[in-house]
Amino acid sequence: MGIGRRTARRATIAAGVIGAAGLALAARNTLASDHQDTPEVELNQRFDVNDVYAFPAATPGRVALVLGTSSPLTPARTPSFAFGNEQEVLYQLKVDNTGDAREDLVFQVTFSGPAGNQKVTLHGPVAPNEVGTANTLVRGRRELKGRVDEVLGSASDVQLFAGRRDDPFFIDLEQFFRILPDRKPVGGPLAALPETPTASSFRAPGAARDFVAGFNDMAIVVELPTAMLTDNGAHPRFGVWGTTSRARKGGASQ
Repeated sequence: MGIGRRTARRATIAAGVIGAAGLALAARNTLASDHQDTPEVELNQRFDVNDVYAFPAATPGRVALVLGTSSPLTPARTPSFAFGNEQEVLYQLKVDNTGDAREDLVFQVTFSGPAGNQKVTLHGPVAPNEVGTANTLVRGRRELKGRVDEVLGSASDVQLFAGRRDDPFFIDLEQFFRILPDRKPVGGPLAALPETPTASSFRAPGAARDFVAGFNDMAIVVELPTAMLTDNGAHPRFGVWGTTSRARKGGASQ
């Protein structure tokens, strides 16, 4: 079963993700974002899903899909960042375009190689071998391969980027823990926040603090013609969600 979970959260954010994704990062050490939504994720951060985004791309008629996931083990150090390898993790973006909350198309993403020299393979968009929580890798159909941290594919077809990006999520985490103090961590500076019994809402924009500003996550970005997801307009509405799965022998995952 996919441990990470999020539905698409925003209709629009800054356009041109593929273009932005192509910018090289020169910093040797960077901070990493890690939303860690469930206790199980703490056991293996490679399975963490931060957020899923779907929004219009910079070019009309195209859409960008983004799966943000945490970096593993030592995420703040640039030379050691890595996605989970194909023997361990299957990353997926799933698309429902018929309104039944079951995936009609999938993007399956796998990684190979050591940290700092990883390669990525994208399978999709294709119909899945099966729907639900147990999936097998779709092989021998639509594939796109290349290196992590490079923009791959065609600007008129499917493009892919996988690598570190600034986390676009915004949360005033300090105020969140004042509103719900029972959710505070047991250690660290956030655990020491004084309780404010009157806190019932987030602070005004000018007073709020974006707790993840300047933090990175590991992003899988796919840009493609919208028609590929809508059967050339036959199904004009679609839903998107992301999962991570444990790889199993024989290409299966759960």
